[in-house]
Order: sequence, then C-alpha cells, then structure tokens
Amino acid sequence: MTWEDAKKEYVIGQKIEGKVIYKAPFGDFIDLDVNQEFSVLIQIIDIFNLTEDIYKSGNYHPLGSIISGIIIDFRDHNKQIIFSQKTCNKGN
Repeated sequence: MTWEDAKKEYVIGQKIEGKVIYKAPFGDFIDLDVNQEFSVLIQIIDIFNLTEDIYKSGNYHPLGSIISGIIIDFRDHNKQIIFSQKTCNKGN
C-alpha cells in the first residue's frame, strides 16, 4: 500500500491493529500487514500505562506482539502514521 493509498484508506480517529516489528528508544514501529510503503509509529508518550520502570526494563510490546490504537496524525514529510493507545483506552 502506498502512502497516498494509506491516506485515503485510514482516517484520524480510526482504530488500527498491527504487529510490532521494530523497537526504538522513542517508540515502536508497526506492520499493518498491507505491504506498506510507509511506517506506522506509536511513540513512547502514547503507550497506555507505560511507566518509567516498565520502559527501562523493555517489558512492553515485545517484538511480534499485536497491538492496537487510534490514528492521531499523518506525517507527510516522512510518510508516517502516528497512533496512540492512550486515546483508545481512555476511560477504560
């Protein structure tokens, strides 16, 4: 799926689900299983219930795990979909 197709297919506020394929100090990258030509990122600040201790231990979103969240932004400059679990789990 191209970046332009993704912007037509997905909308801000939409719930998405994917597999964690890469972990970086600033967040996790997700594969939506759509042969994507763009990246999907959940930033550390948008991970639900992530404490400093859990972050330091790395015991969150293991590689290969399936996670879900709500799309909160599209970044054209680097072809990224940004999503958040905090919005998704608000009030739960």
